[in-house]
Amino acid sequence: MGFLAEFDAAPEGEAKIGVVIRWLRSDWRTMYTELRTHRPILKTPAFTMVTRATDVLDVLSQPSLYTVRANQRTMDPSVGPFMLARDETEINWEEKGLLRAVLRWDDLQRVRQLAGQVAAVALSEAEAGSLDLVPTIARRVPLRIVQNMFGFNAPDESILSWSFATQHGMFRNLPFNQEVLARCHAAGEAMRAWLWPFLAAKWASAPSGGEDTVSRLVDLSRLPAAGISAERVLSNVCGLLVGAIETMSQAIVQVIDQMLSYPEWLAAALAADARGDIAEFDAHVFEALRFNPITTIQFRFAEADREIGCGTPYAATVSAGTILAVCTGSAMFDAALMPEPDKFDPTRPSQSYLHFGIGHHECLGRYVGQVAIPETVRQVLRMPSIKRAAGAAGSIDFNEGPFPEHIIVEWCVSAPTATPAEGISA
Repeated sequence: MGFLAEFDAAPEGEAKIGVVIRWLRSDWRTMYTELRTHRPILKTPAFTMVTRATDVLDVLSQPSLYTVRANQRTMDPSVGPFMLARDETEINWEEKGLLRAVLRWDDLQRVRQLAGQVAAVALSEAEAGSLDLVPTIARRVPLRIVQNMFGFNAPDESILSWSFATQHGMFRNLPFNQEVLARCHAAGEAMRAWLWPFLAAKWASAPSGGEDTVSRLVDLSRLPAAGISAERVLSNVCGLLVGAIETMSQAIVQVIDQMLSYPEWLAAALAADARGDIAEFDAHVFEALRFNPITTIQFRFAEADREIGCGTPYAATVSAGTILAVCTGSAMFDAALMPEPDKFDPTRPSQSYLHFGIGHHECLGRYVGQVAIPETVRQVLRMPSIKRAAGAAGSIDFNEGPFPEHIIVEWCVSAPTATPAEGISA
């Protein structure tokens, strides 16, 4: 039975939502193909799905009409009033500019180097040519970036716990679970409690000279012209953590999983690496991620009655207050955006990908992810005769949660392994 047949046959209410969620988790590409072809705008009891690329881009390019205000109930109790829940507002305009100033472009080479070094250390320390990719590399790389580049130097276990709970509660709580939201808010409270004395010590000391992102933000906050209070510094430092670890970890894992599933993709990526063409290697990574992105949906709130798909046979009116499920994963398999969408083509324009969002709500850490993710993947795929472990151990295990928890990879131990940089700890 196809998706629409199952959806239409399901009773009204939660049963229909259950059908959507099952297909999202099991065969989202088939579901989206069917929707783009037969019902590009699908109204469900909880949200309205928008699946064609033209409509997805239309919605995401109008942040005043289709807002992120629904994020406020999850974000604000965790990290305080945050700009990511307030597109096209004063707080968003000012603080996004400040954060872009402290997330400096000239840090990216160091970010890439750190990602490669942390991954290489973990691989060199692995016994018997085997490791569980998630805890040893996929989460550890962004963790070290948060600690060393961002300057949020809390203990490992605390950061990982706060990151998981807040990312889960803010962005992956579907179907909605009150306990997940409560853990998100509790994690935010614990994170802020740790941060206050940490930041107070920085304010009490002399300006650091900008060694890391947090220190730069603290230094800026000393200047009246910056117009940012201590509370706003705290909120934005929390935001740096929330968006970094689980998303980057998931991308790393799912790219490697795709590469191991398609030997021809892996061979082409490794050939680019062997030629020293890093840009080409990176292009293979983000094309592979298109086939299993970290999320296929972004949610928006309709601020007014609107017609979506204007001028088409499927045009539909959505009422003010409607939650829109804007299906970016579907858009990246729409021929209107990606010619020959089922073909693996690493020559696609980087601007066509929606991995980091688009327009006003584009991910603030986009350029960090664009170097850290492929460099981590590169270190793993370089291992001789890399393959997934046999059986279930070699498949991604989500442990009934929203993020990858385990996947074991193996390689030939008789050949040379990655060499860690001196002085770098995993």
